Amino acid sequence: MKEASTKADKLFIMHSAKVIGKVKDDEERERQVTDLEQKAKKMGFKRDWIEKTLSKQGAYKDYGESYDIIKKEADRMHKYVNMLSFERSVNLWAEAAKAKENEDPEPVSGSKTLTKKTQEKITINPLEKVPRNKSA
Repeated sequence: MKEASTKADKLFIMHSAKVIGKVKDDEERERQVTDLEQKAKKMGFKRDWIEKTLSKQGAYKDYGESYDIIKKEADRMHKYVNMLSFERSVNLWAEAAKAKENEDPEPVSGSKTLTKKTQEKITINPLEKVPRNKSA
C-alpha cells in the first residue's frame, strides 16, 4: 500500500512539473515551482530527487540553469578546492623538511602562552634535558 502511494505521489510531482513547464509567465512559473517543491518535501522526497525531476520535466527551463549543469559545476569546484588544500599541505610538509633538525621553531608572536606566562619565562622540562644514567 505504501509503495503504491509513493508511486502515485511521484507521478503527481512529475505531471505537475510538466504542466508548470508550459506556463509562459516567469513569475507565475517560479511561484508554482516553489509551491511544488514544498509539496514534494512534505510528501517525503529528498531535495536531490525533487530538483532532478523538476529539471527533467522542464519546470526549470527558463529561469535558471538545469540541475545537471549546477551539479557538474559544484563537482568541479569541489575538486578545485581539494586540489588547493592538497597543494597547501604538500607545501607545509616541504617547508618543515627544510628546517634543521635540532632547530627550535620561531617563537609565537603574542604576549602570553596557554600557561599564562610570558614566553621568556617558560622553560623546557629540566628532566627532559638531563640524560639519564641507566647503568647506575
